[in-house]
Amino acid sequence: MKRIILTAVLTFIAAGAQASGFRLSEQDAAANGMGNSFVAVADNASAVWYNPAAMTALEGTNMSLGTVMVYPGMKHEFTGGSDSIAKKLHVPPYLYITRKMGPGWALGLGFNAPFGLSTEWADSSQTKLTATYSDIKGFNYNLNAAFKLGERLSFALGADYVQLTAELSKMYTAPYSVSPLTYQTVTQTLDGDGTGTGWNAAAFYRHSDRLSFGASYRSPVKVKMDGKITMPLAGVAAGSALNDDASTEVTLPDTFQAGAAIKAGEKWLFSATADFTDWATYHKLVIDYKNTSSTDHKHWKSVWAFRFGGEYKSSDKLKLRAGVFYDYNPVKDSYFETRVPDSNRTALSLGAGYAVSESLTVDLSYTYLRFSEREIDSATNTLDGKYTSYAHLPALSFGYKF
Repeated sequence: MKRIILTAVLTFIAAGAQASGFRLSEQDAAANGMGNSFVAVADNASAVWYNPAAMTALEGTNMSLGTVMVYPGMKHEFTGGSDSIAKKLHVPPYLYITRKMGPGWALGLGFNAPFGLSTEWADSSQTKLTATYSDIKGFNYNLNAAFKLGERLSFALGADYVQLTAELSKMYTAPYSVSPLTYQTVTQTLDGDGTGTGWNAAAFYRHSDRLSFGASYRSPVKVKMDGKITMPLAGVAAGSALNDDASTEVTLPDTFQAGAAIKAGEKWLFSATADFTDWATYHKLVIDYKNTSSTDHKHWKSVWAFRFGGEYKSSDKLKLRAGVFYDYNPVKDSYFETRVPDSNRTALSLGAGYAVSESLTVDLSYTYLRFSEREIDSATNTLDGKYTSYAHLPALSFGYKF
């Protein structure tokens, strides 16, 4: 009996850990308004994240504090009914600070949440034995130094420190008695956390006053997760897996962005970005549990996103923005599960920036993210059906320079 419960628990962690691979690429209100096509623009303190090499173009000290909020909706339709996740607004914060240290070089410090996920399916849902509650938070601390090589070209190098926390639940049916044979359905819960380090590099080239190019790379980050599994049991299963330790290592993917921005006249700015996420780093998970280990294969695929944005300078104080992007899904049908019911995504965005004074700016934006309908038809009957998802991403930031 203990072996049966152990296998179920290991499978549970392996499925839940894939939620830590969910990337939140929107990390600034102005960039969010331009479809997140910002690697060749990066003209505010969020350059720390989007392209640290562009910090050399920012004078004095610049600060940006804000959030790109996420309000998701997901629905699973199956034969005989449908389920939806609980509605919840997520408010991941960010803070960026840049400082021009002297002619040709600058420092930058950033804090944000580039990886995360939260979904909650009812304990009575069709897929309750796969997942119910998932809450993953990944916080990144990033220090960068940028320097110029000549008048047009800048480079940057940085170090990243990542903190990852997870709370994951699912339902499990365990034997309660032998004669007669009966079962009880209980909640399995995993709480865990861990840290990891990585690095990043970037380049920014201003070909002319109207044309610029940017590229930014962030390395994979290995995070060793230590946690505890709890599962209240009674009857013949009592004592089999009540409160046990478990650990695993999760590799957050490396990412690469490259793009160009062009000014058309005095008022228009257009930007295009190709964005690569190396989800192939998430090919398997090895779970350690006391004297036992288990390997769970995932085989996610690396994918691209293509982003386009524009900005119109309506006046010296007001800028209007819009953008669009298409993002490919990394999760194959054979590894689909409801913690990350992902599919190809299309997004439309609008935004505005207003200079309250020479020092203070306020940026607002909104993105509507639509997931392509996804149909699952496999031997796992509880997962089969049609999945539809969407997300609203309102954003707000305050910028200050001195």
